[in-house]
Amino acid sequence: MAEGSKELYPKDLSLTNCDKEPIHIIGKIQDHGYLLVYDATSLKITYCSENVSTILNTPIEKILGASIHSFIEEVLVLDFNNLEKNTKLAPIILSFNTSDFLLIAHKNDDSVLLEFEKYTQPSDPFNYQIQLSQIVTKLNDIREEQHMCDVAADLIKQFYAYDRVMIYRFDENWDGIVVSEARSKELESWLGLRYPASDIPVQARELFLKQGVRIISDIHSEPVSILALEGEERENPVDLTLSELRSSSPIHIEYLKNMKVGATLTAAIVSKGKLWGLIACHHYKPKFINYYERQSCNFLTQVFSNQLILSASNTLLQKVNASAVLRNTLIEQITRNWDIRAGLTGDDLTLLDLTEATGAALCLDDVVYRLGEAPEEAEVFEIIKHIRTQTSENSYVNNAFSLDLKSTPEVVKKASGVLCMFISKLQNDCLIWFKPEKIATVTWGGNPEKAAHEEHNFKISPRKSFEKWSVEQRGKSEPWQDYEIAAAAALRQNISEIILKQYEEVKALNEKLRNAYEDLETFSYSVAHDLRAPLRGIDGFTQILKEDYYNQLDDFGKSSIETIVDSAKNMNQLIDNILEFSRVTQYQINREPLNIKELTEGVLNFLNVKQNYPKTQISIQSDMPISYGDYNMIAQLLQNLLTNALKYTEHSEQPYIELGSVKLEEKQFYFIKDNGIGFDQKHEHRIFKLFNRLVGDEYAGSGIGLTIVERIIKKHQGVIKVKSAVNQGTTFYFNLG
Repeated sequence: MAEGSKELYPKDLSLTNCDKEPIHIIGKIQDHGYLLVYDATSLKITYCSENVSTILNTPIEKILGASIHSFIEEVLVLDFNNLEKNTKLAPIILSFNTSDFLLIAHKNDDSVLLEFEKYTQPSDPFNYQIQLSQIVTKLNDIREEQHMCDVAADLIKQFYAYDRVMIYRFDENWDGIVVSEARSKELESWLGLRYPASDIPVQARELFLKQGVRIISDIHSEPVSILALEGEERENPVDLTLSELRSSSPIHIEYLKNMKVGATLTAAIVSKGKLWGLIACHHYKPKFINYYERQSCNFLTQVFSNQLILSASNTLLQKVNASAVLRNTLIEQITRNWDIRAGLTGDDLTLLDLTEATGAALCLDDVVYRLGEAPEEAEVFEIIKHIRTQTSENSYVNNAFSLDLKSTPEVVKKASGVLCMFISKLQNDCLIWFKPEKIATVTWGGNPEKAAHEEHNFKISPRKSFEKWSVEQRGKSEPWQDYEIAAAAALRQNISEIILKQYEEVKALNEKLRNAYEDLETFSYSVAHDLRAPLRGIDGFTQILKEDYYNQLDDFGKSSIETIVDSAKNMNQLIDNILEFSRVTQYQINREPLNIKELTEGVLNFLNVKQNYPKTQISIQSDMPISYGDYNMIAQLLQNLLTNALKYTEHSEQPYIELGSVKLEEKQFYFIKDNGIGFDQKHEHRIFKLFNRLVGDEYAGSGIGLTIVERIIKKHQGVIKVKSAVNQGTTFYFNLG
């Protein structure tokens, strides 16, 4: 008894509330059995079925309120009271009125429920056990799922002699499909028929999970009411969840009558704690299966369920092993050059090979790389955007995605099914696979849109027609299998680990770089303070020797003095350049508007070009656009480039330098062009390297100036290019980002 229960069976049941019908407290039992319910503490009988007086030879009014000891031996009552809640006691044979009954007891909350069925002696128990053993052996010998279903249907039909036995499987929407059947020859085949989820609503599925096997022995019999000691039973109903005798919903009975069925046996096929499907047995006249036979059916169904799990597990294991090999190869390809894109999309084996999908895409740094029959780039971005609105999880699986998104026909064709694994929570970086639309003709057992209706006289009447009803199914793909989802999730995890490893490596490199900068600062300080002092000494004493003893030296001595003076001067210049390079590297830029024409004129004045290079003609474009950069750094950049141009045009007959701006590849560049000695274009990258020079000692320089120029451009996130040819001059192009 569900004392204090707030859930009541509705007085007025209609098709608008039948999906919430509390059939576990229906208040009636089937007429092939009898029921007593007593309080486990007081031992008073609190409920009984209306027909129980016929076997107890006692009026109902004397049964209700009486002690259970009046009808059941004390030793048995003690066993009943010691039952764990929601568990059943092994059946006991009792005699009432010279007839034998099978007593099945279970405890529910503080009440004990006793159910009585007439006991019939098995005709040949030994042969029955042999048959049962043979069925188990046959089921255990099968590995392929469909074959297993076919054999199970045939064996159960032979064993229990029902007119029709169906293996009924639920899909992801809880619609059912008959995947196998065994039937009498005169019956029409229902193989392949589908039935909507409303035919077996959620509360019925939950009861099947708990009860396992259930019979309706006579569809046309009248159910027997349960009577209460106090008030109406429905006001404080008995929980019949585990009852063997519980009556069925009147809607379900009407449904079976419309199917012309006389009796049923239904067993739950459970896989990993979830209702996989049902073994549904139909008979076209009344048929009673006793408790022991029902338990045998429950046992056979468990064997069948275990074999299904084993078959599915073996298939999954094979697929997982194959995908693991593919995944390892993909990871090897990625780590070969630490390139996720190349590893997943640029080799013989790609992301697409990991699942049964026909299209795939990798989205990385807001760039989409498509494989196979994948939607266009813009459509992929739209798909990812929609997925982000649907879930915050790392994974998303849908085999009717195009219906959800209301996609264009082209997207429906390619991406009715979507499997997505995000590799970043903050960005759209993801792995995504696509399955195409699978247009299929689905045959229902009757029109699923007319699952039930209500007559004008308010009589509940479920769907009357079960004739085959075929419809075309669109907008869906083949379902995503567990092994595909597992393989995709594992690849996502592997890539996340690679990204994390790269992050740790970058972090270590950054630490090394920070230490290198500190070493550079120390080196710069040493150059500025430790090297300059001895250099000044060398230069100073050499100047003394030159002034006081120069005329006393022979030609070699004089040449040596000049060499020391020049070397000291060059060394001092080199130190200045190194310090300048160090300052540029560590300098934080401060952008401001720059008039490049005025800045160039200032630099030319500083270099005193008119006096030092009187032959050189310089042309500056008057309408160069304003740019944004650091004043001091760009002044230094111009000084280095102009110094180079002046130096390498000095020996030309008519030295010429031009400064201006031009558009290249839709971007604005400044240029400095000269008609100097030039160089071979193949060396264009060498000229920016530290201490790298393409000329001999006839031209002064340390090989640092252009390195500083490139570093300044990088600081501004700009671009520098050079075009040159031997004896045809050089042009440097640059912008400031």
